[in-house]
Amino acid sequence: MNQQPLRVLFVCLGNICRSPLAEVIVKSVAQDRGVADMFYFDSAGTGNWHVGHGADPRSASKALEKGLSLDNHRAQQITAKKIQDWDIFVAMDHDNQRDLIAMGASPDQVWMMRAFEGKAHAPDVPDPYYGGAHGFENVYVMLQQNAQGLLDELQKVAKQRD
Repeated sequence: MNQQPLRVLFVCLGNICRSPLAEVIVKSVAQDRGVADMFYFDSAGTGNWHVGHGADPRSASKALEKGLSLDNHRAQQITAKKIQDWDIFVAMDHDNQRDLIAMGASPDQVWMMRAFEGKAHAPDVPDPYYGGAHGFENVYVMLQQNAQGLLDELQKVAKQRD
């Protein structure tokens, strides 16, 4: 096996709702499959408003309800200086995708979280920040539905590097 794990960064706007939840969901699937050591997962936001803060309490509550934890999450920002630190970016929406490419990420490094639903164009994972609790459940379901397919593709990339 390759010495260095595939470095995967989940990206949303503020890194307090969608991307931390995506990170813990996919990490959990990788652990269930016994392939977690093939990856280094983290999350970040394209904006800096929440840097250093914990996850949104509604995201943390949804994670806990599903047997996951965001207790140790601290929001961070992805910047152009840090682009080279990552192998794959998983964007929650098309604005995040554009921002990552503008920062210098190669378009083929930037994957859309909902690209694994079999649709011609990957829809966005909507930002639940300004909505009610139902928005966090909807986001959780979208992330969960795409986690297996995303991990399948990430495993292929990791194996190609060996």
